[in-house]
Amino acid sequence: MTHSTSAKKNGFVKAASALVAVVLASTVMAGPAHAAVTITGSGSTAVKNLLDVCIPDYLKASGNTVVYGGGGSGAGRSAFTAGTVDFAFSDAAYGSSEAKPADFVYVPNVAFPIAVMVKLAGFTGDLNLSAKTLSGIYAGTITAWNDKAIIADNNKTITEPVYAKRAVIDKKTKKAKKDKKGKTIMETYASGTKQTVVEAKLPATPITVWFRSDKSGSTGILTNWLTKLDPTIWTKAGSAGQQTFTSAFPGAALPAGTFQGASGSDGVANGVDSKDGSIGYAETSYATERKLLVAKIQNGAGEYVSPTPEATAIFLNNFISGARGTVVVDVASKVSGAYTLASFSYGLGYGSSAKDKTKQAAVKEFMTYVLTTCATANAVSKGYAPVSGALATVAVANIAEIG
Repeated sequence: MTHSTSAKKNGFVKAASALVAVVLASTVMAGPAHAAVTITGSGSTAVKNLLDVCIPDYLKASGNTVVYGGGGSGAGRSAFTAGTVDFAFSDAAYGSSEAKPADFVYVPNVAFPIAVMVKLAGFTGDLNLSAKTLSGIYAGTITAWNDKAIIADNNKTITEPVYAKRAVIDKKTKKAKKDKKGKTIMETYASGTKQTVVEAKLPATPITVWFRSDKSGSTGILTNWLTKLDPTIWTKAGSAGQQTFTSAFPGAALPAGTFQGASGSDGVANGVDSKDGSIGYAETSYATERKLLVAKIQNGAGEYVSPTPEATAIFLNNFISGARGTVVVDVASKVSGAYTLASFSYGLGYGSSAKDKTKQAAVKEFMTYVLTTCATANAVSKGYAPVSGALATVAVANIAEIG
């Protein structure tokens, strides 16, 4: 089922639709329906900065304790398959050959952009990177910041989107939608473009490339993006599904010294922050915390776009629903204003055959809380985009199947 790219039809950075609100009325907590329990989870480090806010708030609201260890999407899926955790978060679906539980669901709980973060002493202003240039950096063929490809991206007239807000219109009534407090629900859209002349001076500093050494959903998002946008270089079939950088790397071996692996989003961000000339990838808040330079990435429409929640929402408006709640997006999208290096983090919950019904009831409650309360209130300020509209309806339906 393909959904329209129109922000009117399927906005993310706005309140949940009336349909979702009705469905959730029976699941949102009015106090715990069972004695307080402790549930454990692991997985995505990209979403951990948001969960660090959600978990203590959920404890106050429900009395239930959530222990979340992170560890990376691959580790989370493995633990979930082994049954050693009650739930997991993963920034990618299971690979076709990956062992998985027989009865489980995906809950697309929050959306986020992958920031390309850089430490470059003496450089001021914006850093613009095309897909071809970023591909060359991560393939090891562009090795210094004054490479002609980087200079070309940053010394020309560039196109940038211009954003505006408008009221969300109800299809049936043709009137502006209102939230529970009676305020008009607004959505962000790309209202046009502007031309900017950029003349950046880039140093001859060598590039140090940081990548995730663990099995990572963030790596899967990046390598899938590179495979789709520069397929003549990134040719290794299935690399995005394997979600390890070394399996996707187009060369025979990683260049020694200039390529550095680190575990988790924190590890990559700390690595970038530790050495001048470094580049890495992680959810935006990891770059913001360290005051790192975040690149503008060129999209399919030829625009250079920052990894904001609004630009992420515009991109992810166009999705195809897959099995068990998975989502497929087109990274070559030419939609104006879209930041295309982005995806979702899925909550993983066991289905009706789950052995511990009490804990899965708490998992269901927690997933609902993240989707409808915590992400709505905190996602944008942390660099994420809350899920609502048509995709939230998918998430709610899948949450109902947990336990």
